[in-house]
Amino acid sequence: MASKHSAKGSKTRTPKRVQGIDKGVDDLILRGGKGLALELGPGIEPTPTLTRTINGASSISLDVFDPERILLRNSLLAQKWEVEIDGLGFRYVGLAKQEKTLTLTLEDEWVAILKEKLGPVSVKRANSTRAEFIKRLVEEACPGLDFYCPQLHRKQPIGSKKEAKEAKEETRENRGKGIGDQKHLKVKGQTPTAAQKELGNMALEIADRLGAPFVVQVALIAALIDENNMEEPNVLQAEQELTGPGGEGAPVGSPAEEISGFLTNKPEWTGEGAIAYHRAHPTATADEIAAAVQKNLAGASDYARFVSEAREWVEAFGGEGGSGSISVTKPVRFEVQGKKRGRKRPENYWEAIKRLAKEVNWRAFIVADRFYFMPEPELFEGEVRLAIDSDTPGIENIDFEYNIHGDVTELTVTALVAQWKPPPGSVVTLEDYGPASLGPGDPPRKRGEPAVSSAVKASTHEGRGRYLVSSIEVPLSNDPAQRLATITLKTPTKPLPEKRATRESIDVGSVGAAGNKTVERMLAAADREVAKKLEYIWGGFDPAKGFDCSGWVSWLLGVGGFMEGRTDTRGLAAWGQAGPGKWITVYVKTGSGMSAEEEHTMIEIAGNFYMSGGGENSNPNGGPCKFTPSDSYKEEFNVKRHPAGY
Repeated sequence: MASKHSAKGSKTRTPKRVQGIDKGVDDLILRGGKGLALELGPGIEPTPTLTRTINGASSISLDVFDPERILLRNSLLAQKWEVEIDGLGFRYVGLAKQEKTLTLTLEDEWVAILKEKLGPVSVKRANSTRAEFIKRLVEEACPGLDFYCPQLHRKQPIGSKKEAKEAKEETRENRGKGIGDQKHLKVKGQTPTAAQKELGNMALEIADRLGAPFVVQVALIAALIDENNMEEPNVLQAEQELTGPGGEGAPVGSPAEEISGFLTNKPEWTGEGAIAYHRAHPTATADEIAAAVQKNLAGASDYARFVSEAREWVEAFGGEGGSGSISVTKPVRFEVQGKKRGRKRPENYWEAIKRLAKEVNWRAFIVADRFYFMPEPELFEGEVRLAIDSDTPGIENIDFEYNIHGDVTELTVTALVAQWKPPPGSVVTLEDYGPASLGPGDPPRKRGEPAVSSAVKASTHEGRGRYLVSSIEVPLSNDPAQRLATITLKTPTKPLPEKRATRESIDVGSVGAAGNKTVERMLAAADREVAKKLEYIWGGFDPAKGFDCSGWVSWLLGVGGFMEGRTDTRGLAAWGQAGPGKWITVYVKTGSGMSAEEEHTMIEIAGNFYMSGGGENSNPNGGPCKFTPSDSYKEEFNVKRHPAGY
């Protein structure tokens, strides 16, 4: 069966018409040209139903009588297959068996493609409108599907002046996280393009959301720079790097999928994700992490060249931690949710789109190879596609309910399929149907008075009831006499405002070192220098040569942004605040009776002890080392200091 989609879902078929389903089940044609009825056999019930709606996916429901389970054993039911009827495409998505009947469900082919794409994908509302995010999802999954939203770039109201003010505060407070217009960043020594900045920002947003430590984020950016110059497509050269003898390699997906794969081994990455690798190898440097995850046989040297540039990107993105109890704004995100939040599987793109539309009471639907994302009042302002009165051909019946205290809000129209042209989301007007024909040309009625249309200015449709086509149900009967469509008309409902950002109080100290970028940066720097096995050099303060004890501690405090330059041991004894810190403690051994040779200092960062020189030094060259001091050795240090808040 030939497919009409390319690997990315682009469409080659041109739709024949917007609506006008006037054919039967015998006209359902499999993509290979074979009739579906011929393939399924004679058990198809006489009236399968096609439903088109602005409230979900268009679908076809087929009941097949299968008492001998012949169709149930048909291999066709275990495959993806598509049918076309009157220019509209549908894909088989599953079945339900009840006694001797199978109910097959087919849904709009574009929706089926959107359901195949899984999260997580996320963007802050401060950086994108809801419509822009949904357009991004649609274009990524379905390149051949047009997207229509008149309010695409318009930021929607927050709901009140107070909420709008809080939204502005949210934008300001979260401006620190993001690349923005940073001028000093480089990619292989060159100023990055707008596309490179966008990719880097997206990568760090994903890493930040997944809780990737600082060193892992550096590894990610270094890999992106090295592998494909921080450009699309195939941003991590996954197929080349991860394909080994007898192996299938990692799938080359969207940039977001490849980045997520690098970090978490999902989806379908061949190897250990960078976050898990860091947990298993806490002393591994960023270049080593990148080489391990990418399975680069050349080793870490390929990535080490770009670690310095990568650190600049991660630091520019922001996200410094703090301490104590603080009030923070939780930014509103538009997202396709991953497995966390209690989900058994990641959310797919269609589920996310429907959820995002429901949150603001907008409509997301597809008509004639065009995806519409709009609020109902905007649809309601569209051109009138059909003006119905008592003499309109093809209208069999119109049913509704009316209460004297309210307006008619929904009607059911029965019409000949061949003569009903307005698609879902279009506008029709109604005259000569009493209170259901009350329209914008009539004066407002007083409370308790009956609604009666004056039908004035009929040529401009004023004085008529005005309704949206909400859904159309069409029986796909082969008998022309039974081809009556059931159409639901409704008045529009108002959109909801964007939800405001929430503020919450958190104890920053309780999130641990893994949640504090400053601490993570210091740990990464310390581990990287320890791995060099540098020498102990009196007065040393040079990562290329070596350190003495106070130079080493001063340098690490500088990495954390707590000190500029260096100070000696006695200076450290008076530095910062007295006592041990939550995450960082400087230990100093000094006193009036001690000589300079007897004085010493070391530092503890999130439970990890580092020093250069000293009695328990584990570095064969005497320089910076990471070690576990004995209790008696720690007692030799009579002064403890820490940076404020740490």
